Amino acid sequence: MFRSPWGILAFLFVIVIIGYGFYAFGGAQARMKELCREITPGMQFSELKRLSLKRGVTAPTSTTGINYLVERKSFGRWGCVVIMDNGLVKSSEYNFAD
Repeated sequence: MFRSPWGILAFLFVIVIIGYGFYAFGGAQARMKELCREITPGMQFSELKRLSLKRGVTAPTSTTGINYLVERKSFGRWGCVVIMDNGLVKSSEYNFAD
């Protein structure tokens, strides 16, 4: 089937890309639901920012108002809507963009 090492490498590359896609999209919903549960009312902005960076989601930008924390791997399809008030989390809700 494969007559050269380049053919084998190309095939393996495609398999790795497909596997990463299954990982990124297959578990994104569960990862984001878990993250949204970890974000609790009263959490400080700095703690929320550290958590988002640790989990690989977009970091919050505003200490007051709405922040959308989404997973980069899934291109923002799953995420958390976090409402901030004076540097503290007021509420966090799981969000699915379809």
